[in-house]
Amino acid sequence: MEEDMKAQAQVWKHIYGFVESFTLKCAIELGIADILYEHGQPMTLSELASSIPLPSVSQDGLYRVLRYLVHMKLFDLQVDSDGLKKYRLTPASKLLVKNQEKNLASFVLLQLYEIDTWNHLSAAVEGTVTPWEKCHGGVDYIEYFKKDSVANQLLSDAMTSHTSMVTDALVKGCKKAHILDGVGSLIDVGGCTGVAARAIAKWFPSIKCAVFDLPHVVANAPECPEVTRIGGDMFVSIPKTDVVFMKSVLHDWGDEDCVKILKKCKEAISEKGGKAVIVDIVMDVESSPNEFTGARLGMEMDMLVAVGGKERSEKEWHKLFKEAGYSGYKITPIVAIESIIEVFP
Repeated sequence: MEEDMKAQAQVWKHIYGFVESFTLKCAIELGIADILYEHGQPMTLSELASSIPLPSVSQDGLYRVLRYLVHMKLFDLQVDSDGLKKYRLTPASKLLVKNQEKNLASFVLLQLYEIDTWNHLSAAVEGTVTPWEKCHGGVDYIEYFKKDSVANQLLSDAMTSHTSMVTDALVKGCKKAHILDGVGSLIDVGGCTGVAARAIAKWFPSIKCAVFDLPHVVANAPECPEVTRIGGDMFVSIPKTDVVFMKSVLHDWGDEDCVKILKKCKEAISEKGGKAVIVDIVMDVESSPNEFTGARLGMEMDMLVAVGGKERSEKEWHKLFKEAGYSGYKITPIVAIESIIEVFP
């Protein structure tokens, strides 16, 4: 009986797994975390209802959404000294406040924007086209976003959001492991709006930093005196530098393309003391599952569906580095789903 109950519960959980994602999206669209953050203290249901910027708000509908968000442990429901039930932020929902530098709100919205693609997951097993291409009439992921300015802004905001989550851990990891000691110049390849480059420039002011991406991408990067913007194509050439830095770039590509990119990086790296610094997921960086295991596996599936890329184990990374002609590498785990990988020519 107990075994049957657990089996049923497991399947029911997965049947309604989508509810969590869409309820999370709803919370972001309604700005629930933003409202609570701006208010500065817990709020009752009626207070929240009156603060949501909609022509009309059903308190019953809002209550049911909030009940599920509390179940997800994204928000907390407490009873104050007057017996009033009030909702408050948790450490998790603070990561949904849009005006905070460190937030995942835009990344959530991008994932749900792409949701139709998952209906074509079996195309990944067939292997002739990606699920994204199957869903969008043969148009690949990069071309799709390049042609749609609204979607491209969503993608850019999501990448900025994602990078904001790792910058603190990245900086601390680099300082602790002395990864950027003695470095004179660094180019953030595929750096989108330059979030990582700006963080590095701030905490390592002696390093001359630049962000390098496709011209239409870097055109949207905010101006920053400490970070030069360079438009180009990493498959053609990368400007000379001491360190080529790449965050969440190689996971977008298959092995053959990764080797091509890594070879271009090697050509750009200074002969004396130069290296590539890669911030990407290492699937087996810990010997046993931990809090980030599910996120890493989820990102791996995202790569399979959207771009035909992949997250890699240490063995798979080693194979790529060897094929690209590098002499060695060192992995430094950080408090993020990614790790820092130093790769030496």
